[in-house]
Amino acid sequence: MVAVLGAGGVLATVLSGAGTVALAQPASARALITPPKACVAIEALVGDGVSGPGLGGEVLRVLPGGQSTLTTNSAPTGGPDLDAPSDMAFLPDKDIVITDEGFTGGVPDVVEVNRDTGTRTLISGGGQGKGPALEVPQSVAVEASGDILVANDRITGGTQLLRINPATGDRVVLSDNGTGSGPTLTGASVGLENGVIYLMDQTGTIMSVDPVTGDRTLISGPTRGGGPGFVFPVSMASDSASSVVVLDMEQLPTGPGFGRGALIRVNLTNGDRTLVSEDGNPKGSPVFDTPIDVQYDACENAFYVLQTGFGSPKEPGKVEKVDPTTGTRTLFATYQGAENYALLLRPIPVRFPVPGRGGSGAGD
Repeated sequence: MVAVLGAGGVLATVLSGAGTVALAQPASARALITPPKACVAIEALVGDGVSGPGLGGEVLRVLPGGQSTLTTNSAPTGGPDLDAPSDMAFLPDKDIVITDEGFTGGVPDVVEVNRDTGTRTLISGGGQGKGPALEVPQSVAVEASGDILVANDRITGGTQLLRINPATGDRVVLSDNGTGSGPTLTGASVGLENGVIYLMDQTGTIMSVDPVTGDRTLISGPTRGGGPGFVFPVSMASDSASSVVVLDMEQLPTGPGFGRGALIRVNLTNGDRTLVSEDGNPKGSPVFDTPIDVQYDACENAFYVLQTGFGSPKEPGKVEKVDPTTGTRTLFATYQGAENYALLLRPIPVRFPVPGRGGSGAGD
């Protein structure tokens, strides 16, 4: 009998051989001994823009008990530098893809980071791949096919939504102001929830994108839906097929002394917007001020929100947990870093005793 970790952090039991008495029991009886759902520990991965060697980029592993480094702009050796990482997503094999804006001497590119070793591999940009140039690749999502979606801000204005072939690095325009119909793109971030592509535009609109034609459809904004209007929506996550939860980093505070920013739920049927959490509402700590990225952990039923740091012990970065029902915020961890724009969540590997080793061994 071997315990394994299943999807969503569910502990299950796998029985070998002909089975046991438990398997011979009726289904109703077996249900009584089904192990309860167990959430494994979570670590936060934080993209850090200027705290790595030579003021380069790095990816931090953040836990309540401290932090470590997965990769920097120079270590492990080899591979492209990380200059100014702007966003991260998981590839199908759970390696990490990073958009690097290349502001401080590097070149804009898209980089793969090995989930275990931190080894970096160039996917697109910097001479890799054909198609429209990466100018300011500032957000990223990965489709079920493995294709990579990048919201590429144009230096001349507007945003291109690029689709990148991960094998060749080739880039094609899926949607922009000249490709696909719909609302104008001013400066947008990409999201991918429940298989649907979304763009969050700086004009305060949320739109979906047809994956074939690039046509854009207004979901919520000044002309659709009621509730608090968006000021600067930057990230989204979802805990329901009927809604998405959008992080607005510049939502105006409810009163003097409160920070900016809010989590807002969007009803996908009518575009209505409902406040989930903001600084001062509900009352309590930690402070919610200009948050930059949000992720959802289904096992815990909690949103995690990244609060960027300023690189000093007095102004650490924070990862906060938000209850989706009450909006209550609790502190998950603090970390030292600056210019932090990207957050990912992943379970900490769980080790189980291996039979025959007296309980002292470990196995995956």
